[in-house]
Amino acid sequence: IDWLDHRTGLETAIRNFLYEDIPASSGWHQVLGSVAIFSFLIQAFTGVLLAFNYAPTPGEAYNSLRYITSQVTAGKLIHGLHHWGASLMIIVVVLHLTQVFVWGAYKKPREATWMVGVFLLLVTLAYGLTGYLLPWDNRAYWGTIVTTRIAAQAPILGPYLTRLLGADGNIGVVTFARFYATHVMLLPPLTTLLIGIHVYLVRKHGVTAAAGDVAPKRKFFPTQVFKDTVAISIAFLILFLVASAVQVPLERLADPTDSSYTPRPEWYFLFLFQTLKFFEGPLEVFGSVVLPTMAIIALFLVP
Repeated sequence: IDWLDHRTGLETAIRNFLYEDIPASSGWHQVLGSVAIFSFLIQAFTGVLLAFNYAPTPGEAYNSLRYITSQVTAGKLIHGLHHWGASLMIIVVVLHLTQVFVWGAYKKPREATWMVGVFLLLVTLAYGLTGYLLPWDNRAYWGTIVTTRIAAQAPILGPYLTRLLGADGNIGVVTFARFYATHVMLLPPLTTLLIGIHVYLVRKHGVTAAAGDVAPKRKFFPTQVFKDTVAISIAFLILFLVASAVQVPLERLADPTDSSYTPRPEWYFLFLFQTLKFFEGPLEVFGSVVLPTMAIIALFLVP
């Protein structure tokens, strides 16, 4: 170990990380950051396993997914962990952001830490948006039609966004390729970079203490590490049980001629779907573009 540490500094780095000083008021309310990182790792790991048997082309994507869930060893479980893990990741990231807001951990000097967290929330939602098309079933196809039409309503940028998404005319091979490339090759390294910056900033400024906490600080290891480990274990147990017991929805192969199909988004975009019902005609752009943009700007301006 001494040989390894002298040449790499690995043991010293791990020791410095584990024996960081944290406020005495730290506890169960601060486990959500670790659970969020763990959720991302689960998504990355199961995504790689799926990619070994997934065919990233329209039509073949659907058939390969059927093959994964019916023929590949533990394929149904891996697909379930990836599908339901996306929901878990969004829930945990939103709860973590809410906890940070309630504890006032966005205030000076932690404004940049908060803003990077908001970027991570947007990237997490982008995973859900781009991954939605990849099964290439009817649900995915028509849901993406709605998504691209909403993007087309953006003032000035609408036509550019439509071409960028490869949806200029119809949803097809180009759209699929760009959603897949974004989901698999662009978002994971971006997430890793943002998590690295986020953790660095948390370490730089320290964990926010509760109001009135004047007790001596304690070490991150072992008490807080134990609580983080318990929280991660509970989260994974819930995810594993859901992935084992609940069937991932997979409808029939995408049919562009099925104009009677009523698209429904995933639950985490349902709020946008419901908002559009209050804005019709010329006001639709206000509900689909203006309000969400204002909400994102408001999050960044919280500090």
